[in-house]
Amino acid sequence: MLEQKQAVADCMNRLYRQGLTTTSGGNVSLRIGDDLLLVTPSATDKGRMTAEQIVEMGLDGANRTPQHTSRSQSLTEGIQRPGGLATPDDLATCIRFSGETPLHLEIYRRRPDVRAIVHAHPPVASAFTAVDRQLNVRLIAESYAILGEPAVAPYALTGTAELAEAVASALVGSTCCVLMKNHGVLTVGSTLLEAFDRLEVLENAAKITLLVSQLGTAVELNPQQLAELDRWAGRTG
Repeated sequence: MLEQKQAVADCMNRLYRQGLTTTSGGNVSLRIGDDLLLVTPSATDKGRMTAEQIVEMGLDGANRTPQHTSRSQSLTEGIQRPGGLATPDDLATCIRFSGETPLHLEIYRRRPDVRAIVHAHPPVASAFTAVDRQLNVRLIAESYAILGEPAVAPYALTGTAELAEAVASALVGSTCCVLMKNHGVLTVGSTLLEAFDRLEVLENAAKITLLVSQLGTAVELNPQQLAELDRWAGRTG
């Protein structure tokens, strides 16, 4: 279990180092078996997260973290800490779920194929959630092959059941990434690396979309090329 927790912490540290999220934004989770999740905690420095800070949670929303057995926390019973970021010294008394835990839970309940979720606020991709303009994944083969077409979820307040419903509903079929209006992005995968890679590729696709709009007329992949990539990615027979 410690190895998997370290992988979750490493993923969050990598997001921060690469400028894909901020100290206060984003969350990562990994599904272990059928009903156990490892989730990054709330109010914790995203650039220095450790395995010991990762929360264990059941699909029922119960906190199963061993350090926390003396103080039960559920999604309806938060633990408050006075101002500041939680540190490893707080673990015995204050292990808090990410504020977006309901979102992760709803996706795992609906998509048994999903084993990892990465949610972050990469700046360029997030900018596309605040404008009436499409983030174009059809400009280069890599982005279309790895992502397919991103879904778009309507705005809802962070941490709410409404947001969880909006994003989970957008992740239909083989959809693997969602642009969350006026918020950020979320990707899923069969592994942490796959979910992280998809978020990184999505941010690069956003940058390419922006650059192409400045350089001149875009030349997209044609329908035959897109169909070939769909077959290569296993999205069609």
